[in-house]
Amino acid sequence: MTESLHEPRRRVLRATGLMALIAAVLTVAVILPAEFGRDPTGFGTLTGLTRLATVRAASEAATSAAPATTGATGTAAAPGVAGGFDAEASAEGKALPLAKWSNKHTDAFATGKYEIKLAGAGELEWKATMKRGEPLLYRWKVRTGQQVYYEFHGEPVSGKWADKYYESYETGEAASGQGYVVAPFSGHHGWYFVNLTGDPIIIDVELVGYYSGFGPVTG
Repeated sequence: MTESLHEPRRRVLRATGLMALIAAVLTVAVILPAEFGRDPTGFGTLTGLTRLATVRAASEAATSAAPATTGATGTAAAPGVAGGFDAEASAEGKALPLAKWSNKHTDAFATGKYEIKLAGAGELEWKATMKRGEPLLYRWKVRTGQQVYYEFHGEPVSGKWADKYYESYETGEAASGQGYVVAPFSGHHGWYFVNLTGDPIIIDVELVGYYSGFGPVTG
């Protein structure tokens, strides 16, 4: 009777001891090589577990050494983009991506309505002055409904850029258009219009945003 009462206890002790032995083997053969790069049994080298520890250590070192970059709520600028707006051109003279997507202003945004008069088969270029990263919402429409050819584009005014560099935002033939642009660089941004008919037309343009000096380009 006494022997039978002690048998379940022996089974529990044997099971506990077996589990402790398995845990010890796993620690020595698997965890030490994979996590800490220590391989007393040689099993880690044989199975490639020690490689995991090496890769993990290198990754952590690279992450800690990498400079911070600006995200949606960040404050540090990405390499080559001081503050998100200051550096505008790459070493190759191309527009750099914006690293900042919001900008607080003390000045109110501008609004304006303009008339662009085009003679029959005439052409004109009208542009606004904008700083890099600033937004402009626009709407334009040919008053009498005829289609015109247009190219919406921008050109930088300062800095080191490739020769005759410009960014084309949109081209086509239409009687109206609307949308927005975020200036990829500080400069002049606007439209080149060509009257496709022999009759004079008027294009009504509405602008809202941070811009100044919208008018015809001369010279």
